[in-house]
Amino acid sequence: MNTEWLPILIPLGLLCLSAFFSGAETALFNMEPGRLQQAGVRVRRLLDRPRDLLVTILLGNLFVNVLFFALVPYLFEADELLTGAGALLAILVLGEILPKTLALRSGPRVARLAAPPLGLMMSLLAPIGGGIHRLLDGFLRAFGQDEAAEQRIDVHHLDQALQRSAKKGHIAPGEADLLAEIVELGHLRVREIMTPRVDALMLDLEDTEAERLAVLMEAARLLQSWLPVVRGDVDQVVGVVRVRELLVDPSRPIESRVMPICFVPEVAGVLPMLATMRERRVAQAIVVDEWGGTAGVVTLELLFEELFGELRVEGEEVERPVIPIGEGRFRVSGDLSIRDWNDLLGVEVVPNAFETVGGLVLAALDRLPRVGDRAELGGGLVGEVSEVRRRRVWTVDLYLAGVPRA
Repeated sequence: MNTEWLPILIPLGLLCLSAFFSGAETALFNMEPGRLQQAGVRVRRLLDRPRDLLVTILLGNLFVNVLFFALVPYLFEADELLTGAGALLAILVLGEILPKTLALRSGPRVARLAAPPLGLMMSLLAPIGGGIHRLLDGFLRAFGQDEAAEQRIDVHHLDQALQRSAKKGHIAPGEADLLAEIVELGHLRVREIMTPRVDALMLDLEDTEAERLAVLMEAARLLQSWLPVVRGDVDQVVGVVRVRELLVDPSRPIESRVMPICFVPEVAGVLPMLATMRERRVAQAIVVDEWGGTAGVVTLELLFEELFGELRVEGEEVERPVIPIGEGRFRVSGDLSIRDWNDLLGVEVVPNAFETVGGLVLAALDRLPRVGDRAELGGGLVGEVSEVRRRRVWTVDLYLAGVPRA
């Protein structure tokens, strides 16, 4: 056998393998959501196991590169320093930069070509990969992390991916915004979208007939189809009634019309809550706190408003959640959620135990609010109480520290 070509063929073959692993890593882990379907079933199966895939690629690339640097000095009779510099340059340009650049330009095609051999290697290296996973999990636990935290995807990154897909025409801009809202729902808790108990309309069986009629008329004005029914106290919920039935035929006792109502914990996720309401075929639920008391009410309408914005009938006056009252100053409702404030103004106020701007001001004051109270809310943001109702922060003026008062 003619061996004079081996000093060229062996390094060239190792360079090709190094380029294969580098290109595959870039193509697979930079795959845009809109192009995943185009890449094929094998690629999607690989990306279903990202840790195993990454370990396989890194092990393969490491083995090839170490072998390349170990063999080159023996295959070429030249100065060791010159040989090492040439090998490093070859790996850097031909084994890393060039294949990664090509993979970025032709991601789905490179991913499809790389998927079959990588799938086989993942199966062969499964025992080694399992040992590396256990070692990695030990390190993560030592630093107070876990695999679930490692695999958690940031909503901001998903939103960026959706916006990129919209710009490239894979999905319509409106669809991207709606999908981003749906993704964000998976990270919301029920308490973030519920109507607090102090604002919720409820029908009390121990009220007078005139008081119950006033509640029913207010529910009709607000287009509420259902009303929770309590007995003497908002924590004693007995069920729910249909508003229309009571208004059309008030002669029948309310007790005979009460139907069972669904209860959900305030710390539950919005999506599990939706599954519970769908299973029980109800459009309204009572939100309970950790002590079993009534924290508020949640409806499907509130959920839809999270997705599509506030639902209004034709001719209804639009209430502005944020009103500019001067240069750099805004007046907001105390029950405006901190998340909505961040979205509207593009700032980043970190919520504490409270979910609303009013709650944030109350926590900073550490006492009952009074008109004119000012509180530092973090990030140079100042909140000034402009209206108080029933010991509750009703409206707040927000501005950055240093902005002159109106």
